Amino acid sequence: MIHFDITNLENELNNLEKQTTENNFWEDSKNSSKVLKRITEIKNKIEQYKKVHNELQNLKDLTELLKQENDVDLEKDLEKGISILNSSVEKLEISTLLSGKYDSNNAIITLHPGAGGTEAQDWLEMLYRMYSKWANSNGFTIEELDYLPGDEAGIKSVTC
Repeated sequence: MIHFDITNLENELNNLEKQTTENNFWEDSKNSSKVLKRITEIKNKIEQYKKVHNELQNLKDLTELLKQENDVDLEKDLEKGISILNSSVEKLEISTLLSGKYDSNNAIITLHPGAGGTEAQDWLEMLYRMYSKWANSNGFTIEELDYLPGDEAGIKSVTC
């Protein structure tokens, strides 16, 4: 599993929450919004970590039970649990990798079909839909800044 320093995160969370109780904390709205955003990020990471940890512990217990009783239903539950755990670990890994200084900032993406005419423009539209679906299913929002439709089909260019 990924190195995840939960103790430091919990300490940072406690320090930030203490800051919110200070008398002059709310006077500086720029700083207070940064602190509140960081508190939310840390709470989400801690929640993800605890979820993965609990799922892992449940799978360990289920494995021990399966060793004692050879039950087909328990085996199916274990397989399902492993699949869920893999998904949770993958999400935790992505959020951990995207925890750098600038990773919480917005990204601007521009897509162009290049050479290939209508087929390339149609392919670009499929690619754009695929990126959009992925972004929405992973909690990201997309705002189109520029959209130029193709003459017959597809997209000539899109910037989001």
